[in-house]
Amino acid sequence: MTVQVALADEIKIVGQNVQNFFYSLDRGRTQGNGVPISNYDDEAGRTAKLNAIVNTLSVYNADVYAFNEVECCAESLELLAQGMSSKTGKSYIPVADGLTYDKEKEADGVIKSGFIYNSATIEPLGNNVSTAIGYNYVYPYQMRMQAFKSKASGESFTLSMNHFKATTSDDPSYDINQRENNSIALLKGLDQATLDPDILVMGDLNAVMGEQCLNNLVDVGFEEQILKRDPYAYSHWFSNSGSLIDHVFANSTMAAQVTDAYVDYVANPHSTGSNAYSDHDPYVVTLNLQAQPDPAYGYERVTEMQVGVPYLMVVSLNSQLNAAKPVPADKSYAYQLTTVVTEDNGVISMPDAKSAFIFEEDGSGNYLMKDYYGRYIYQYYANSKYNTNTSVGNKSYANSFSVIPQPDGTFKILNTVSNCYFQGLIYNSAGEFALYDQARNNRYMPWLYGFKSIITAITTVTSYSQPTITRKVMENGRLVIMTPDGKRYTLQGIEQR
Repeated sequence: MTVQVALADEIKIVGQNVQNFFYSLDRGRTQGNGVPISNYDDEAGRTAKLNAIVNTLSVYNADVYAFNEVECCAESLELLAQGMSSKTGKSYIPVADGLTYDKEKEADGVIKSGFIYNSATIEPLGNNVSTAIGYNYVYPYQMRMQAFKSKASGESFTLSMNHFKATTSDDPSYDINQRENNSIALLKGLDQATLDPDILVMGDLNAVMGEQCLNNLVDVGFEEQILKRDPYAYSHWFSNSGSLIDHVFANSTMAAQVTDAYVDYVANPHSTGSNAYSDHDPYVVTLNLQAQPDPAYGYERVTEMQVGVPYLMVVSLNSQLNAAKPVPADKSYAYQLTTVVTEDNGVISMPDAKSAFIFEEDGSGNYLMKDYYGRYIYQYYANSKYNTNTSVGNKSYANSFSVIPQPDGTFKILNTVSNCYFQGLIYNSAGEFALYDQARNNRYMPWLYGFKSIITAITTVTSYSQPTITRKVMENGRLVIMTPDGKRYTLQGIEQR
């Protein structure tokens, strides 16, 4: 059935890292002689920055503005809402989050992510919450989530605005590892999206496509919306080269409602101009909200494993099929419980993808195994032996596994470090999975059911990769596209000779 969508259902969202917009002027940040450390640390500077943000972003007449790097206090968003209201004649209201900080302990200030919204067209649903679940020492104020409802249609969606760790330390691998932790925390935090399952993830993620933190999102079905429409998009300018480190990801039901997503390069020229207020460009997302059917994820039994495909691990226990569930999001190790599943015409249908596992090549002929939350599986060694439960952590903890098909169609998934393999069993009348070094009659190797399709989805999820060689560069004051063979083209595709 074709759903007719009214124009009134269109929602526009603008996001940007506004580079440390502070309300406070008494942060103690001076050059040592009482002079503010930057032009934005006095009242005139704050007003100038506020006006620059408002004058630039007001032209979009967005229903929601989502910001990175605003001061962690109520007044910062209130000031932005007041400024946007005065400029547009509309009534913008900040989303309350209750966040603050101790200025005596944090003289340089603390930043957060936050939202303001047009109260005539949209309203918040539920509470503003942190998505930094399980990694609360990594940006809990800068990873936020809020559900919104369109007043015109009554349809709603969930918006998460995030800021991942920047590459600022002497060891870039540390920052990459922290961004991976950010993404694991985010995927856990998105479990709180119970008011509406249509999820839009945005923000300054400080990574290009292909980095582990973004792979974690793509592997569970989130689709990058800006690159879908412009594979050469960029949002940040550094050392005469642009890269897309601000992203818009949508899950399958949300992606079906995204009608446009782009970066506005003209509005704020990469802090290269005298009027620039940020080193990041704003990006614009347009939604056409529709009632979406609940997705059903279909999985079929396979005889060969392929890397990158989500798999259910299934055994028969007490004459019922049981699929392994991941270690709970609030734990780092546990025996893996199971959920009873039913096979219909060779397909197991699941309400979500959270019971699926993904195998990756480890470079030595074996595989790493990752769960829905981006956590890799390993076994903890203590007291001269390996624990039989499952431990999960970021990639640095991962153990390698061999995955060997068996004559009965099951797979022997062997931990090559501990020589233990996954088996399903009944313990205390409940189904579970655990790692053991030997087989017994009441332990069973699993079948693998590979992801086939989203049975009732509106769209097909595709992953997009950020080009790493073809790029946009500034030459003689003009932006040109440079291809791997050294040729240069205008933004309209005309070769320059």
